[in-house]
Amino acid sequence: MWSKSTRNRSLKAGSAQSCPVSATAQCFFLLHLLSKLEDPEKGGGRAAIVLSGSPLFNGSAGQGESEIRRHLLENDVVEAIIALPQEIFFRTGIGTYIWILSNKKPEHRKGKVQLINATEMYEPLRKSEGNKRRKISDDQIREIVAMYSDCEPSKQSLIMDAQDFGYRRIKVLRPLRKKIVISDEGFEKLAEEKAWAKRSEEQQSAWTDLLREEMNSEHDWHWVESFAKDAAKKDTALGKLDAALIKSLRAAFGVRDPELKPVIDKKGKVTPDDDMTDFENVPLATDIQDYLATEVLPHAEDAYIDETYKDEADEGVGIVGYEINFNRYFYEYQPPRDLEEIDAELNAVEERIAAMLAEVTE
Repeated sequence: MWSKSTRNRSLKAGSAQSCPVSATAQCFFLLHLLSKLEDPEKGGGRAAIVLSGSPLFNGSAGQGESEIRRHLLENDVVEAIIALPQEIFFRTGIGTYIWILSNKKPEHRKGKVQLINATEMYEPLRKSEGNKRRKISDDQIREIVAMYSDCEPSKQSLIMDAQDFGYRRIKVLRPLRKKIVISDEGFEKLAEEKAWAKRSEEQQSAWTDLLREEMNSEHDWHWVESFAKDAAKKDTALGKLDAALIKSLRAAFGVRDPELKPVIDKKGKVTPDDDMTDFENVPLATDIQDYLATEVLPHAEDAYIDETYKDEADEGVGIVGYEINFNRYFYEYQPPRDLEEIDAELNAVEERIAAMLAEVTE
């Protein structure tokens, strides 16, 4: 069944009429392959294709590649993905993956995706053929096929829920806590602002003289706007005031002070600090408020979630994305070597170098 969000996107197999950003050609190959399968009502079909790693993770939440992965996973048509060894093809040594798609999964595979790590299953070629230095033997092929057929969890085979690959990208804001301080350092920053550079020398001089009257004085964040508007009305030599100049003045003379209360806008809402905006990818199974409380607030106690950052075609805050990171799922921690062992090796190398130098200098 199509999920509500997928229906709203109207993303159909074989097309990408609603992808926000153009996806890689390999992602479109996946959709094209899916569109060629027999209808489920007539027995369905299964297909496989070898691709590079980019369709697994390219594109962030809301972008074309992620949307295609979302379509495939939410519609439960990805049966398995097999990571192959590197250096098994001509002209390239990159990692490759077999995607196995099915539009009529057997009952035990429904809602699941099997990941098989076959990267170490190879034999070296007796003679390299360009980038092709390895091959997968017949016995190893049978072993990979057996893992796929058994569909059982093991060190090399993981059975994942399709939702495990999904996340919700949220926008995390921090309150603006800044004051305006007219200083020499601020004038140096102002000189680098584009809106300031567009002013004539006469206008820049007039603004500089006016601002220097406030040297080393402190004002609240909203002072710049009222000050600039009043000044522009009284003195035509300053030129026409625009929002870009006010923004430049704030960027140049704004000073962050964590002890200040948050800046409140004209509507009575907290103004976010654009320079401290961050994004977090929250697993779909995790509540975003719980994630904020455990992962963000201990490090930034005044952080909050931007409730307006969302996909209009989806329910909930944030933008849903999907990625399949093989390295994360099959990663095995390797403890660092003992420092004494490393020191001993370094000492041995130093002794060899010293001996070689001694032979040269004799």
